[in-house]
Amino acid sequence: MARQSGRALKRITLENDYGGQITFTGHLEGETINYNEASGELVSEKIFKSEQGRTGYSAVVAKENHRERRAYLMECQNESCMISNGSIILGIDTDILLTFLGKALDEEAENQAEDSLNHIRKQLQAANE
Repeated sequence: MARQSGRALKRITLENDYGGQITFTGHLEGETINYNEASGELVSEKIFKSEQGRTGYSAVVAKENHRERRAYLMECQNESCMISNGSIILGIDTDILLTFLGKALDEEAENQAEDSLNHIRKQLQAANE
């Protein structure tokens, strides 16, 4: 089996409820699993690197008996990035993509801070009852 950056390559298939199935040869770069206590959602995210240098991303959100799967394959070419959900391909300027990503990260940080404050408030209420 081929190797990339010291990692064995394998056939990867990403399931997608909002596009087509995405299949490529590559390896897992990283993954996270988070549980949101407020919403009751379990979120699993994985990032892959394909043999051709593309980046694969999958996210699975599960809550009770419901599950949503999203998958994307991205390739940066000079000043633009090509992003596919398995059904359509979107070309976007790299600077615009980075701006959107920065705004999303800012919003996520604000939401996490809000969740932390709400958790502290609940603990203080419970302690004072």
